[in-house]
Amino acid sequence: MTTEMDSARTDHRRAWVRLKEYSMLAALLVVPERWRAGAFFELRGDRSRLTEQSSYRNMGYWKDDPGSLDDASEALADLLGEAAGLGPEGTVLDVGCGFAEQDVRWVERFAPRKIVGLDLMPSQVAAGRRRMARLGLADRVDLRVGSATSLPFEAGSFDQVVALECALHFVTREDFFREARRVLRPHGTLALVDPVTTGGNSGIHGYLERALGAIPRANAYSTEVYADKLRQCGFENVQVRSLRDEVYGGFARYLARRLDDPEVTGRMNAALLMIWRQWVQAWQATTTDQAAYAGNQDYILVVATAPGQNP
Repeated sequence: MTTEMDSARTDHRRAWVRLKEYSMLAALLVVPERWRAGAFFELRGDRSRLTEQSSYRNMGYWKDDPGSLDDASEALADLLGEAAGLGPEGTVLDVGCGFAEQDVRWVERFAPRKIVGLDLMPSQVAAGRRRMARLGLADRVDLRVGSATSLPFEAGSFDQVVALECALHFVTREDFFREARRVLRPHGTLALVDPVTTGGNSGIHGYLERALGAIPRANAYSTEVYADKLRQCGFENVQVRSLRDEVYGGFARYLARRLDDPEVTGRMNAALLMIWRQWVQAWQATTTDQAAYAGNQDYILVVATAPGQNP
């Protein structure tokens, strides 16, 4: 009898968890755009991680065939750090820092004087702060809760502003560009790796794609428009490099394997699991027509420079 009651309670808890998870999914479909990113990253909590050892939340850089998403994510962080010119003299703002896994890597590899991390999610910032304390990095990495589109810093505060696969979700990305330009010192560097969608899907399908991905409609544009918007916000020397072939294919193949692993699917948020499976299916379908895929999706490394004096 006791065993049956325990089993019933366990089933009830699981059903309640699933209901909460699908409620978050429903929230992505109905809440205003400015709140979707919070729901999206809540779905992607630590329990739903695709990595095996780290807390990275990016698709990774698969050019040299890394063995895991952990290694590919670290490679992407290295690529961004190199492009930004991180080094011992710099003060860095990491916008959308998440659990700050990349900040630990950057301190170890590039040794900037200071990294300030900013993220929308208080739970992730709290987890990152605990880790910095354990590693003895609290004086080097300062993590805060805040908005990418209303940066709580004075003009000319940073040598580099970086964003690792997150600007797509900012409401809006262009508002972030303006704020990044404001807080950069003269000749400072903005560097991002960022998925790009042109919003080629229209109607209900396009709406679902944007809603489930927490992509504001205003952020759906081509790489050419992306570069133009940076210039309009005052940036110079804008360079855009496509990483589509080094990111999407490797991540999709890795993701397909992980979604066949019961250890992963057993702990993953049910709603996120459904989204990831649909993403893999869509990628596999669209890549049969590379021209159409290339026309609607890209993944870019962007580097731009602030002018020689503050506005």
